[in-house]
Amino acid sequence: MLEFLPEIIIFICVLASTITYIKGIKNNTVKPILATRIFLLLAFLLSALTSYKQTGPHGLMANMLNLVDFLSVLATFFAMAFSKNKQRKFTKFEKICLYFVIIIFLIWIVSGQNILANILIQIILVIAYLPTLIHLWKSKENTESLSAWSLDFLASIFGMITPLQTMSLLPLIYSIRSAISTFFVMALILRINFREIKLKEKSLILSTLLS
Repeated sequence: MLEFLPEIIIFICVLASTITYIKGIKNNTVKPILATRIFLLLAFLLSALTSYKQTGPHGLMANMLNLVDFLSVLATFFAMAFSKNKQRKFTKFEKICLYFVIIIFLIWIVSGQNILANILIQIILVIAYLPTLIHLWKSKENTESLSAWSLDFLASIFGMITPLQTMSLLPLIYSIRSAISTFFVMALILRINFREIKLKEKSLILSTLLS
């Protein structure tokens, strides 16, 4: 049981994060773009496939984070598909990322270069976070769930344990990429929350002085 503890924690964290996200979609407090889910589905799937081709069946446990991330995005995709509030159109940036994923997939099919294809996918996934990071940097109001991102970050940390133990390169790269990306999103969410608290404190002090 203890041998699979990291994988169990990863599954619980991602499951809790997914449930939180789906609740947000149903309550209309979270409004992700459907096109983004499609892009992430393809990227996570290609990442998992290239990793599996490189490590084989024995590397499935090491790649647990990638697998549950794919299932999580699949679940939120269906939740959005049946939601009334959804944006279907791809942005220009998303189209470019999607084209690169398709190109990488075709190169991988022809060349069979698992490591190169996987690393390129991780780079694209890092770039794909930029719109969210830029939005949070400019935004005065938090539009993301801190609890969901915190759970994803925790899952990413535990996702490094088995790859480090088994020296599985691609699952380790995936987990590190995920941890760094989610950490920056969390940091920007906390920045917004801290700024909101400061503004409330200033407003309270001002109202006290005027009363």
